[in-house]
Amino acid sequence: MKIFSLLLTYPLFMSLYWIVGTIYYAVFKEIKLKKLPNYDNQTEGITFLIPCYNEEETIEDTIKSILELRFPLKEVIVINDGSSDNSEKVVMDLQEKLDFTFVNLKENNGKANALNEGIKHATYKYIMGIDADTIVDEDAPYFMIESFKHDPKLAAVTGNPRIRNKSSILGKIQAIEYASMVGSIKRAQSIAGKINTISGVFTLFRKEAIIQVGGWDIDMITEDIAISWKFHLNGWRIKYEPRALCWMLVPETIGGLWKQRIRWAQGGQEVLIRDFKQSLKTFNLAQYLLLFEQTVSLLWVYSVVILLALSVINTDFLDISFLQYQFTIIILSALLLTFINTIQFAISLFIDSAYEKINLFTIIFLSWYPTLYWVLNALVAIFAFPKALKRKKGAYATWSSPDRGNIKR
Repeated sequence: MKIFSLLLTYPLFMSLYWIVGTIYYAVFKEIKLKKLPNYDNQTEGITFLIPCYNEEETIEDTIKSILELRFPLKEVIVINDGSSDNSEKVVMDLQEKLDFTFVNLKENNGKANALNEGIKHATYKYIMGIDADTIVDEDAPYFMIESFKHDPKLAAVTGNPRIRNKSSILGKIQAIEYASMVGSIKRAQSIAGKINTISGVFTLFRKEAIIQVGGWDIDMITEDIAISWKFHLNGWRIKYEPRALCWMLVPETIGGLWKQRIRWAQGGQEVLIRDFKQSLKTFNLAQYLLLFEQTVSLLWVYSVVILLALSVINTDFLDISFLQYQFTIIILSALLLTFINTIQFAISLFIDSAYEKINLFTIIFLSWYPTLYWVLNALVAIFAFPKALKRKKGAYATWSSPDRGNIKR
């Protein structure tokens, strides 16, 4: 149990790291950001790529919202990735009324392949990849494209996704998660120098950088994590832009959420396996910190599970005093983790309230969620790792979107 207690210091350490990083980013970077973008003298255009697979219920709203953005120089390219529902018909009917390019792929070969096909038709040097359920905020393109003017090695600017569907308890929990845990991690990683992943749902790319790293990987289950690490390993940078908002849909069933998180975990592990050796050769501190975080997280999961299993096997269930001791250690550790993470929640929600008003009193009711967050991550990591090991190099990585819940903002 002493070793188990020692292992519990890892999530505590990471939470403290994220807290410090979040505060530093907010005080020394975020507070200096302008609330309104520069609307004038926009000489650069953006190509919006919208890959679509079985999105008949969402794709029309997304296309219309992009076309209605006041950003002056833009083009929209919709890529149907062999949908088996009515997505193709919905898009074709819409094309008769609206001005956008439609790339109709007959086979479902995955989001990465769809993006690679779409970029072939792009005429602008900046590419925004968005999911087919996403509504982009009016000011987001202005905030994002501004960063590229000051950094020639900037490959991508990832935005600040918000949740559209909050009618269920799972929707509300994920709204808090994105406003606190996700934002906190990206802020802290920005300070460290390397962001683990862009948000696949909403990111603005430099087209030159995408081409230089060979495009999106068709055989990786999470194309966003994969291309993020390729940028890092090829000398490009990624930036987090908290002012760039979009509104997306999240799963509202346990099964849908589990399916999504398994894919995320599998994708991160696939990238870790692929890029581990090359990352070691970079002699870059920021890359080492990113590698440390991803590697130790996986080792931590398996170590905790193995130690818990051994503890159960070796426990004398007739020794009441020993059982009370073990139970006390576990409860105290969980309470400490919950306390530290609740502080992280409160700080992150306070900072993020500048972009979306979320009731800070929700942390009273969701104070248990940080512990659940670590448990969920541990479980999906365990189930996803065998899938990551079985990745077929060069084969198309395809997947179906999880449930979309109630489609409303």
